[in-house]
This record gives sequence, structure tokens and C-alpha cells, in this order.
Amino acid sequence: MNIVRIYIANQEVCCSNQIEINEEVLNTSSVILNKVQLINDRYTFYMPKDYSNCKIYIDNVLKFNGIIKNSGDVILNPAKPKFIDLQVLDYKCLLSEGKNLDFVIVNKTITEAINQVVDYIKDYGFEVGTINITNDTIIGAYSTLDKAPYDMFQYLAEISESIWSTRVIDEDTIAIDFISTDLLTTSKTIEFNESYFIANNIENIQYSFGTRDYRNKQFILSDNVYASIDTTELVLTDGFTKNFLLQNNIAEIKSITIDDTIYSFATNTEKDLGIYADFYYTQGNNYIETNIDVIPSGNEIIVIYTALVDGRQVSQNRDEIERISSQILRNGEITRYENRNDITTQSELLATANSIIKYKGIPEINLTVITRNNDLLNVGQKVVFNIEDLNLIDLKTDYLVKTKKTLITANDTDTFIQYTYELSSNFNAENVINYFDNQRRKRKGNLDKGKYITRNIDITNTATILFDNFELREIEVLGNNTLDANLDFNFKEV
Repeated sequence: MNIVRIYIANQEVCCSNQIEINEEVLNTSSVILNKVQLINDRYTFYMPKDYSNCKIYIDNVLKFNGIIKNSGDVILNPAKPKFIDLQVLDYKCLLSEGKNLDFVIVNKTITEAINQVVDYIKDYGFEVGTINITNDTIIGAYSTLDKAPYDMFQYLAEISESIWSTRVIDEDTIAIDFISTDLLTTSKTIEFNESYFIANNIENIQYSFGTRDYRNKQFILSDNVYASIDTTELVLTDGFTKNFLLQNNIAEIKSITIDDTIYSFATNTEKDLGIYADFYYTQGNNYIETNIDVIPSGNEIIVIYTALVDGRQVSQNRDEIERISSQILRNGEITRYENRNDITTQSELLATANSIIKYKGIPEINLTVITRNNDLLNVGQKVVFNIEDLNLIDLKTDYLVKTKKTLITANDTDTFIQYTYELSSNFNAENVINYFDNQRRKRKGNLDKGKYITRNIDITNTATILFDNFELREIEVLGNNTLDANLDFNFKEV
């Protein structure tokens, strides 16, 4: 018999005879408790404080640990039993609702960045868990200002082409795990045969597939990314100007020299902290200012710096494009654009585009597995569905356990538990964790009055194109005889 015990603020309570626990990889796990009351005390009003701790045990094993967030309407009739309905969220919600970050990650690997973010929020009970990623690249400089830890973990997962998840260690600790999908070990194999169903108390397995978020070509754009090569610029002095304009916005200054003399420089933020330098600059601006009293007219200031430029990367799944084209006898490209001004380098833009195509560049197959009194899987596991039916052979693949619902039903003699697992074939774990600001890391401002929208053209086949009064601003070789051209032009009617 399954024995269920519930504690709110360390006080044992009881509720209705049915409890459903919803667990997810990234979305906040939750549980609704109906008709909660003090044990054996139906006629005393019970009103727990919001953010009270709630623990649910099954056979003395911790199954859920979270905080009280909301309640349903409570009937205040003195003659009626005193019940309250409660919503409980797990501590993962604090990754979005807790304190925001306010530091800069500079020249750190992704592993080091994960440790830095987790260390900042360790007072919420989070610690670094398993980190096993193949693309442990260096982050040059990244400002976390006003971003939630959830936003940062999503960003770090994208540029490392990995998935992240939380894992309960004990009542006080939650681990943050990062694992490349290629390095996920297969935890279970689900066999499609009658004997396996019987042995594992499987009541049903059903599948569906969908292309709601499908794309086989992904464009990632950003207004400000670090240029791949440094810029050397000469600025002439006039004898009285102390601010000097550069052609591009500055990401980072590498050196400033005048007549072969090297001068010191620092950011204006460092200036406010009391750091003295000969020149100061602000990242994102296109000028430098000097502390030197007089620089004689006609001198050349040589500034070597990394510029901030428009960034654009494309990733595509050619096999999927050809598959769709052969089926519909039309162009098979399914394209999505996304602006990501939180990304600072071209390599990170490309890694993000590749990561999106990797997860969303194939149709998503969803499996729903239902068991009775058998806790078969855990969220975040990689499982294989082994099926030999030739008509269903597309279902034979790897899946990520995305959600798990535990439905506990008690009667006078026993307690029954039904487990419902949702498995996804594309390993996409991104969800809306916080409805009011979940995507703030991706935000792009509106265009100002008088601005224009850049038009990008992919030239993949031989064609004759006539232009009148055009300016070629950017062209990039993508490989496979594909050019990515960024043009401003006026059409000439032919």
C-alpha cells in the first residue's frame, strides 16, 4: 500500500483522495491540492502563508518539494467544513522569479559561466550538478544585467548545443545539470510487445506527431556582435578636441598609440570606480575621450579595437528540405527568423542556429506512456522506443522524457498511482517558464522613425539579376555554392 503524507510549513495536513503531481524538464513543476485541511479538524479554518514550504512523501520517499503560490476560493461559512484548495510550485520557479543577475561574464568557458551563475543563486538552494558538454567554448564578454538565471541557462545551453535541467538532491538542494544531447546515456528501452506491457504495468502507449514549431532553415540575426577581425583606425587631432569619433561602435579596445607611444585606456564604468587612464570609452558607443590636457594638432591617434557589427547566421537541414520538396513537388524550405540581441559573437549565433535546427529541424513525434503503480521513467531521461512494426518504424528512435504526471488516488483500502509520461523525439526542452517575461533575453526594440529594414537575399542558383543604383554592403560565402548577400538597392523594371 502506498502511504502519502503531506507537510506544509512542517505541519502535517490532509486533502482530497486525489492528487496530481506535474513534473517537467524546464517548465515549473506543480501540484494542485484540493480540500486541504488540518488532520482530523474539519471545522477549524486553515490558511497557510504564501511561499510556505510544502513536501509530499510517498512511502517516506520525497516525491515533491515546493512552495505555496495560490489558493482557490474558500467558503467562509461557519457551519461548513473548512477546506482550501492550493497550488504548489517547485523551487525551479525561483530561477525566473528570484533575484536577477547583474554581473559580466568575461573570458570564461561555458562550464565556468555555469558555475558563476549558480554560485550567485546558491542561497536559493541551487548547486552545480552534472556538466558534460562537448562545445565548452570561451565567452568573450557577456552582460547578464537584468536577466534571470533561467534566461542565462537557456542561453548557455543554446551556444553549447546542450540541454539543461534541474534535479532534486534532497529537501534543501536542487542541482543544475548541463548535458550535450549526444552525450545523454540511454536510461531505458521501452519494448513494444505484450510481455513487456504486462511486466511493467503499462496501461497504454499512444503517439502523435506535429510540425507546429518545425523549420528546416533557421536565420539568427543580431544588431551587435563582435567583429571577427579587429579594426585599426587613424584619428587626426586638432589641438583642442577631447572626444574622438570612430567609424564603428566599440566592443573592446585593444590598444591606443600616438607617435609610437602607448597610452592607457579603460571603460567609463571603470572610470566611475576610480580607475585612472589616458583614454576612456563606453562599450556600444563610437567615440573615445581623453584625460590628456592637450594633444597637439596634426597628431595621429592609432586605435585598434574590436567593433560591434550586424550579425547574421544561417543553419539548414538539407536532407529535410529535399524530403519535403520530393513530397510536395515544390520548394521544400520551411524558414524561421529570430532576432537575438543577447548574443555577442558570430560563432555563438551559428551555434544557436545549429542548436535550433538540431531540435526543431525534424517533425516532432510525441509518445504518451501510461503505467499503473510502476514509476517507470523520470523527466530528463533519454529512452529508446523499440518497435519492429514496419508501418510504425518511424517511431523507433530516441526520446526525451519531457513531462511526468503522477495521479494518486486513495480509497478506504488502498492507494493507487497512475503515471503518465510524455516523450519527445526532437529533444526540445524550451518552454514558457514564466508567462510574463520568459523570453526577455531575446527582445528586440521597435524600429525608429526613418529607419529601414535590411533585405537579405540567398542566391543558391544561377540567375540574371538587373539592379539600378545599388550598393553591395555585405556578402558571405556559406558553403555548398551558397551566398548570403546583404544588399541595399532599387529595382529596375525589365
